[in-house]
Parts: sequence; structure tokens; C-alpha cells
Amino acid sequence: MAWWTVARDGWMAVAIALATVVATPALAQEPPPIGGPSDEPMPGFMQPGSGPLHLLPAPGSPSTAPLPEAATPYAPSTAPAVETKPLATVAPRETATLALTARLTPDGPPLGAGVVWRVFGEAQGPDGSRELVAERHGGSADFVLKPGGYFVYCGFGYAGTTEHVVVGTGLKAESIILNAGGVRLAAVTGKDRPPLDSNDLSFDIFAQELDSHGEPKAVALDVAPGQIVRLPAQVYNVIANYGDANARTTADIDVKAGKLTDITLTEKAAKITLKLVSSEGGEAIANTRWSILTQAGDLVTTGVGAFPSFVLAEGDYTVIANHEDGQFQRVVSVVSGENADVEVLAKGSETLTN
Repeated sequence: MAWWTVARDGWMAVAIALATVVATPALAQEPPPIGGPSDEPMPGFMQPGSGPLHLLPAPGSPSTAPLPEAATPYAPSTAPAVETKPLATVAPRETATLALTARLTPDGPPLGAGVVWRVFGEAQGPDGSRELVAERHGGSADFVLKPGGYFVYCGFGYAGTTEHVVVGTGLKAESIILNAGGVRLAAVTGKDRPPLDSNDLSFDIFAQELDSHGEPKAVALDVAPGQIVRLPAQVYNVIANYGDANARTTADIDVKAGKLTDITLTEKAAKITLKLVSSEGGEAIANTRWSILTQAGDLVTTGVGAFPSFVLAEGDYTVIANHEDGQFQRVVSVVSGENADVEVLAKGSETLTN
């Protein structure tokens, strides 16, 4: 089974072209750069990678090989900085100005939007925390501070870093290098087919390393198609979830620093809509309970209603309809990309091949 990935976001890119690639179950290809949240404060000062992490079971599908390079330079558009925490009043003769810029790579342009800055005092309190002196969102930022040492957190989506800075009097300029990029995901059911509906599709992104329980570390969950996710530059495993039954596929993606990578996965699946009828072409019978099983007899999913729809991985299934005291069934062959309406006759059983 194969997957596909789509990405989108509201940022403007420094570069023009975006490359798009299609991944099969065993190989994915990559294109353009960055996106994801980073606004969650942590005890003390923020640590690198400030996005919330959640743990998931290890993916059942085997991961694919890393994608080849095919990315586009990227940096978000300029936006005014928003000061969210007032600075403490400082006597004019005791001030220092700390001018901060963030870059994805050492030779990349300064980020003009999407950056979270937090400046923490150097001293730790009894509980180990540090005072948040100032905070600002946007691009480059200037902070007026008392001379002394500070910890500066720079966050960009799920990428972030903390650096120790000492300021005296006058102006001190610092450029923070995030070594980050981005990914934008999409999926299709075959060549020349349109992208899958975002209502039925989502992506989970996992790091290559394992947590203390031996499970893959979840980096970003329930990512919508087209959403730009900002990530530290490294290899990740992506799981595409099409529907809520068994249509899932995986691919390894290589996020490049300063690049936006567009990934399209191919899902070998289709959607079927069921109805129980007393005769061919008849009205659907309400209050029908449905079960879908593999040919080996394993339950895949269930539902209730006159017209339930299910997204299923390509293959053969036994569809069972229960209404009042009757049970009726039909064998259905699901072909990737070929959505179908399936009728089950309320008498005996039959076999259908799409």
C-alpha cells in the first residue's frame, strides 16, 4: 500500500518553484521548505523544539527509504513583530539593546515572520525556573535590557534553540541559526488523480529516534494536507491516514535546512458507500448494522445507517449487513482510486467484483 503527502501554509517563499514528488509504499520523493507550532512555554527557559510531543504506537507499516533531494529555498514573508510581554522599566544609563535575527541556515536570509522570541533571566529560582523578561512574535526583534546574562529562546514551528547571551551597554547583535526546514504533505490514489479530500486525510510525523518505551517519538500529529510544518533538519517517518479504517501508508522524508519539501504519497485505497436493498436499485433500508471483514475473517470496521461510507485499502472484503433478525452479505473487491456504491440484497448472499 502506498501513501502521498500534501503541504500548504500562509507564508510567502523566498524562492519561486516548488518541486512535487510521488511516494510509493517503498519509496517517496521530496520537493520544497518549513511549518508548525512553537508557542508552548516550558519550565525554566524553552528547550530546542518547543512544539508539544505525543507518543504513538510504532507504525505497523514498514517505512520507506529516505527521499532524494528536491527542495526549494524558503523563508516566511515579513510581518510586524508583536510584543506580548512588556519590558521592565530600565534607567537610560543602564540599558543595553539586544538585536536578534533568526535564520534557517548560516547563509540564509533573516526570517521575517513566524518566529517566537523569549528572553529569560540568568538566575534560577528555588524551583529551577527562570524569569521570563520579554517575549515577542514575528521576525527580527530588538530588546532593551539591563546589562547582564540572559537565555534567549528562538522558536520556529517545531524547531527551536536556546542560547546564552551576555549584554553590556550599547548595542549587541546576535544571529540565531535554527538549522530547520519545512514539509508540506499531500496524497493521491494514483497517477493523474486529484489530491484526496482533506476531510478524509491526515498525516502523522515521527522522529527516527525512540522514546524511553521504545516507541517512535511523535513530532506532529493530525497534520492537514497542505499545511506547512516547520521542523529541525533531519529524516522523519510520515504516516498518511486515509479514512479511519485500514488505509494507511508510510514514507521516510528528509527535511533540508532552509528548504520547503513537498511530498505526495500514493494511497492504494478507495471509498465504498453501502446500502441494503430488497431488490436491485431499490430504496436503502434504514437502521442497518454493517461489518466489513477481510477474506481471512478479521474485522476491519463497523458502522450503522442506510448509506455508510468506508475508506478501505485495496483488496477483497466480505460486507455483512444486519437488519432486524436477518443477516446478508456480499464479497467486494476494492480497487485503488475507484470509489463505488455497493448494494447488498436482503436475501441470501452474493459475490461482487468491482
